Amino acid sequence: MKKIYLLLVISCMITGVVNAQKAYLRLGVGGGIGLKQYNGEGWADETHTSTSDNFVIKSNGLGGGFNVNLAFGYMMSKYVGLELGVNEFIGLAKKTHYSSTSSNSEYSMDSKISGMMLQVVPAIVITPGLEKLNPYARLGLIVGILPSIKEQFDGTDNSNGGNYKATHTYTGKTKISGGIGIGFTAAAGVAYILSEKFDFYGELVFNGITYAPSKGKITEWTEDGADQLPGATTRDKEWTYEKEYNADETIPEGSPDKLPKTSFNFSNVELNIGIKFKL
Repeated sequence: MKKIYLLLVISCMITGVVNAQKAYLRLGVGGGIGLKQYNGEGWADETHTSTSDNFVIKSNGLGGGFNVNLAFGYMMSKYVGLELGVNEFIGLAKKTHYSSTSSNSEYSMDSKISGMMLQVVPAIVITPGLEKLNPYARLGLIVGILPSIKEQFDGTDNSNGGNYKATHTYTGKTKISGGIGIGFTAAAGVAYILSEKFDFYGELVFNGITYAPSKGKITEWTEDGADQLPGATTRDKEWTYEKEYNADETIPEGSPDKLPKTSFNFSNVELNIGIKFKL
């Protein structure tokens, strides 16, 4: 009887270990190249003079940057598993320059824009289950939460007259936020089995995701070093993005301004590496 009981205990322990080894944690880092997006306005290097106005259109796709990802997975069989990942995307800044020259003034502005997004990624993993070098594919959804886009402006205005000093300087920062991003992800990679508990992996990932913010605000605004925000109205420093609005509507000073709905492309192609720990 004792032997039977001992065998049952051992059997349960083995079963628990086998089941536990179906679960894993994956920790990785990587970088990506953003896909281009052109909307025909706003994002360009522009050089304006009294006789010409030249543009070099820039992509405002914001998918270029770095990511840190953590995922929990469970292999339902040797070949198919489910995974829930969390990725922190940190975008690289994109730059534009504007300059204008006339007979009595010179004006220039430099701007930088970058995006950030916390991404929740439920996915399915498919693999042939090889022993040493195991390829895999991962397909899933991306839900971008707490997204934000930040833009910074720095400019100078040299004028011979008007309300400004001979050299007028200004700075500004804006933050666009609200809403969520929705997209999909597809990855192809290979895992190298280091030991019974650890795998090293490398993967190529395509992420297709766009983000339409719901609101924005100016977070910094100075002219010649003087803070302009305390005297600014709500309409001057805040706005919402609307699908439908009346362009002729008079917005009260105490309410946010209204702008047309717009979207930003966070799609990219990433190369990620990391470690998978089998529980």
